[in-house]
Amino acid sequence: MKHALAPLFVCALASLPVAQAAAQPVRVQYNLTMLGGMSLGQIDATLTLDREGYRIETRTRPAGMARLFGSGEQMAEVDGRWGRSGPEPQHYISTGSWRGEAKLTELQYRNGVPVSRRIDPPVDNEREPVPPELIGGTMDALSVLAKLTRQVAETGTCDGQAAIYDGRRRADAVARTVGWQMLNGGSGTWRGRALNCSFESRLVAGFKVDEDRERAARPLAGRAWIAPAEGNRPPLPVRVEFETRWFGTVAAQLVLPPAQSASNP
Repeated sequence: MKHALAPLFVCALASLPVAQAAAQPVRVQYNLTMLGGMSLGQIDATLTLDREGYRIETRTRPAGMARLFGSGEQMAEVDGRWGRSGPEPQHYISTGSWRGEAKLTELQYRNGVPVSRRIDPPVDNEREPVPPELIGGTMDALSVLAKLTRQVAETGTCDGQAAIYDGRRRADAVARTVGWQMLNGGSGTWRGRALNCSFESRLVAGFKVDEDRERAARPLAGRAWIAPAEGNRPPLPVRVEFETRWFGTVAAQLVLPPAQSASNP
């Protein structure tokens, strides 16, 4: 479930400003549901981004159908710095479980190249190895989000692309600007003007040895709505809809604190 939710964070971080001199952590939470309304869990993220570098932590807590499918709590964390051409991840780690099996991935970056420190269970037990020529120039998913953060902060658009490698899989992702729309949400949800962005991700290497390769390589699409900054509040993605292989289209809705919910026009 963790990897199916990556598009949410692409959009979430792509909307946060990075021009602060001192890092101020931003904490956000999203409720996950199938489009029919069935709960799949929650995502919590803590983001610290400033002029020098970034730190991002995420935690996914499955519920309902997601737990029945065997998904356990997932956590991921990255530390990185800003280089001349964008984010430079230094250390990435993710932990979690799937159908009772614990999984751990830890990457250390050397001269911009991810090097596996710990991969448990080993990749060759379940997936085809990613060719070395497809690993150079890649980033973990959370660092890709930091890259898109700067893209949006500098251009005011969602447009961008990235190569993602998580120690097991290699994927390509692209995002495009659709335009501004008005959202008429219900109680506790955003109502107002928001930037609509479309995105797509596609697995290119690291396929499971026993899966339908053509199906696994099919692009997964989605869209997000990002509310503009207001007062001291930064721009925030307020709703994201994205395709998954297990649960169809999933919606992630920003959880508004009571004060924000009450004052939301």
